[in-house]
Amino acid sequence: MKLLRLGLAALVVLICGGCAGSGAEKFVHPDFDFSFIEKVAVIPFENLSGDQGAGARATRYFVNSLLASEAFEVVEPGEVAKALEKMSVVRTAELTRDQYVQLGRQLDVQGLFLGSLSESTSVRSGSGDANVVTVVLRLVETETGQTVWSVTRSEDSRGFWSNLLGTAQDSRGEVTRKCLDKCLDSLLD
Repeated sequence: MKLLRLGLAALVVLICGGCAGSGAEKFVHPDFDFSFIEKVAVIPFENLSGDQGAGARATRYFVNSLLASEAFEVVEPGEVAKALEKMSVVRTAELTRDQYVQLGRQLDVQGLFLGSLSESTSVRSGSGDANVVTVVLRLVETETGQTVWSVTRSEDSRGFWSNLLGTAQDSRGEVTRKCLDKCLDSLLD
């Protein structure tokens, strides 16, 4: 009986330890009416990782997820780039509240999504490598330039079955997509 309990405890530890570690930290403005936001634009994501092109890929994935959700009308990325160029914006992370408001008027949107990829890498995990992605996303409403929603989330490719059986893990692109989809789900739920 004692051996059975030890075996069950080891199995629980194995299952819990093998689950893909993903956590989220979220902020939602308590007084904001999200039904006000009908049309949004996605500002190109910053890439703070060493993975060249990861920010641009994440931006494309996120625009696609927004379109698929049908929750908002989404401005075409080319229009966003044109508006940023017109405002002479080089570093989107340094936009001010006034610029958010100005950009909202130019694009005729009620919300701007901003994001950064702070991690996009492969790390050694047991006998193989795991792909790890960390994303920070914000939604800024364009009437006042205030952040009304923000989330930080990490995802990795390690899963219970891939760890246990040594099977193939998700690519970095798939991990990025899953991370962004879960971020968006935290807004739309």
